[in-house]
Amino acid sequence: MTSVFPLIATCWLALRAAALPAESEAYRRHVLADAALLPAERLPQYAGRSFAPVWLHADDAGALGFIGPNYQRLDLKLLSVQPTAGQPGQYTVTGKSRVKTNVAAFQGTFRVLHVRVNRDRPRTVDDEPTVAVKSGIVLAAYELREPAGQPGTGIFRGVLQAKWYEDARGRLYYDNLLNVADSYANNQGVGTWTSYRSGQVKRCNWGDYRIPNSGDLDQGAAEFSPSAKYLAYGWQQYRQAWTEQDPAAKKRELAAWWR
Repeated sequence: MTSVFPLIATCWLALRAAALPAESEAYRRHVLADAALLPAERLPQYAGRSFAPVWLHADDAGALGFIGPNYQRLDLKLLSVQPTAGQPGQYTVTGKSRVKTNVAAFQGTFRVLHVRVNRDRPRTVDDEPTVAVKSGIVLAAYELREPAGQPGTGIFRGVLQAKWYEDARGRLYYDNLLNVADSYANNQGVGTWTSYRSGQVKRCNWGDYRIPNSGDLDQGAAEFSPSAKYLAYGWQQYRQAWTEQDPAAKKRELAAWWR
């Protein structure tokens, strides 16, 4: 029996790519143009696999992000990612966001657009043994809705790139094999946030360890480090905790704000 998934995947791709914010679409194209990836689309072959463990494997503090032209700090935590029954490639997502002291729950969807495999076999920084036999990326369109009745809330839309690896039994993992390398990053979200109240649309990007397309916000070489220019927009405590190694600031940074 011929699988209908390739046709479904093609329709999804056409619809979702057309709906992506402009920066998200440019980022999608940029990721797919990476010469390290094999050009063949692997979405049909991974239709029955769950990427939830890849998206949920974040450090305890969640993802770092920014919102708006002044790179106001955003914290984002994914709390659950579950495959949607009867809809291959779609996931139901819940989590929380924080801007300043405003914490909001959100729920929404991820829809897988692309799965690509790396040309080279996975390796670690020091070429230590690893269970990984294959690695690659998954690109998903996301729409995450905060409660409409709460002040300062809206809708996140964009595209999320995640790096994964696979073991010999076909299990998928968050690719942290090179997490001690300079500029390591994963779960990179590029998109917008739209206010319910005003309809204003703001740039809003987020990710693990680094933030994609963050301009002059990130002045770090080996790791994320916010520029002094933007410390007043929520980054002062981060600087105190991780650059100045202030114990009290570090404790506040590690607090589970989403609980």
